[in-house]
Amino acid sequence: MNLELAPSPPPQTPILRRPLLRRPRDDRGAVTMELVVVVPGMVLLIALMTAGWRIWSVRAQVQDAAAAGARAASLATSGTAAQASAREVVNADLQAVSSACTAPAVVVDSSGFSTPAGTEAHTRVDVTCQVALSDLIVAVPGFIKAEGHATSRLDTFRERRP
Repeated sequence: MNLELAPSPPPQTPILRRPLLRRPRDDRGAVTMELVVVVPGMVLLIALMTAGWRIWSVRAQVQDAAAAGARAASLATSGTAAQASAREVVNADLQAVSSACTAPAVVVDSSGFSTPAGTEAHTRVDVTCQVALSDLIVAVPGFIKAEGHATSRLDTFRERRP
C-alpha cells in the first residue's frame, strides 16, 4: 500500500483595500479637550458641595444655640433674667463652635413668666444670623440667612416674676 499525500494548495493572501479619500484618525488634543470640559465642572461641583456643607452646618449650629438659649431661659427666675441668660448662652454657644454666623440677633419671648404659677407656660428663643459664602474655595458673593427657633417649658409650679 502506497499512500501518497496530495500537495496542499498554495495559501491565498487577502487583498487589502484602502478606502478612497479617507484620512487616518489622529487623537492628538483629545486629552486637552477633556480637561477643558471636565476640570471646571469638577471645581464647580466641589464648590457647590462646600457651600452646601457650610449652610447646613451653620443652620444646625444656630438651631442648637437657640435650643440651649431656650433651656437657659426656662431655668431663670424672672423674665428679665431669662432674656439676659438666653442671649448670653446663645452667644457663648456660637463662639464655642467657631460658627461662621455673623451678627446673631437673639429674640427672647419671656411672656410666660407673667402667668401665675400652676399654669403651663413656655419661653421661646429665635436666633437669626447671616452666613457669608465669600470665604469658600470658590468665592460666592452674598449672604444666606440662617434661623433657629426653640421653645422650652417653664416649671408649672415654680414661682415666676416678669
